[in-house]
Amino acid sequence: MPDPALPIPDDISGADLKPHAFALSANAFTLRGELVMLAPDVALIFQMATREIVQNIKTNPDIFPERYAFELTPDEVAGLRSAGLISKPGRGGSRALPWAVTRKGTLRLATIMKTPRAIAATDIFIDIFDEVLRQLQSGSRAITIANPSRLIETDADRTLIDKLRQQLSDAIGSLLNTVVDARAKTTVADELHEIAAEAVNHLKAWLKGKSVANEKVRAETLLILEQAQDLYERRQADLADKEIERVLKRIDAVKAVMALYRDLEPSALVDLTRSFASPLTTPALPAKKDRA
Repeated sequence: MPDPALPIPDDISGADLKPHAFALSANAFTLRGELVMLAPDVALIFQMATREIVQNIKTNPDIFPERYAFELTPDEVAGLRSAGLISKPGRGGSRALPWAVTRKGTLRLATIMKTPRAIAATDIFIDIFDEVLRQLQSGSRAITIANPSRLIETDADRTLIDKLRQQLSDAIGSLLNTVVDARAKTTVADELHEIAAEAVNHLKAWLKGKSVANEKVRAETLLILEQAQDLYERRQADLADKEIERVLKRIDAVKAVMALYRDLEPSALVDLTRSFASPLTTPALPAKKDRA
C-alpha cells in the first residue's frame, strides 16, 4: 500500500488532500408535480455535455413528452434562483432557459445515449427486465431482483468507495513525492509541475464532492502514470536500485488502487437513485396556468 505519511509537495497545493465523504449533491427537486433534475446535473452523472442532453430532448419530442422533460419558464427560473437551486448567470453566460428532466426522463435518456455510463445503465435495465420476465414465466408472483446494489448502494458500499478514493489520493501523493534526482532532490512533482498541479487540484475537488467527473480524474491520473513511467525510463541509469524500486512500486500502487476503484465505482443508476431519493425543498412557484 502507498505510504500516506509522505506529503505532496507544498508547491502543488497538496496539503488539503484529506478524506471527505463523497456523494453527488441531491440535486432533485419538485417542479410541476414531478421530481426533476436540471440537465447539467444529469449530464454530470452520465459524463457528457449538457448540450447533448438538451439536443436529444429537443430533437426527439415524441419520446420526451413533458412528463419526461421540459424547458423551465422565466418565472420558474426566477423562483428557483431566489431559492439558491439555480445559480445566477455570469457575465456573458447563456441566456437559454434551463431544461428539467424527470426520473423517467433520465431513464429514457440512458437508452439513447452512447456514453459508457449510459450504456452500462441500459444493460442493468435489460438484466432486470430479463430477471423479472423469467420469474413470471416460471409462475412466480413474488419477484426478486438479484444484486439490488446495482440500483441502490449500501452504506458499506459508500464507505469502501470513500476509502478507495482516499487511498488513490495517498498513492498519487506518494508517487509525486518520489525523488528522481537525489543530487538535486528533484521529485516527480517537480518534473511534472504543471500536469501534477492541475491533477492535484481536480483530485482535491473530487474528494470534497465537487462537480469533477470521475473520468476527468481518471484521465489525469493516467497521464501522471504515463509521464512518471517515461521519467523513470529516462532517469533509470542515474537512479540507485533502491530509488528504481521505489518509483516502480509507487507507480504500481496507483494502478492497483485505480483498478479497485474502477470495479466499485457507482453506476449512473446508483447516482440517479441517490439524487432522486433525497429531493431538495422547492420554493412556492406560480401555478402552471399562470406561467408564460
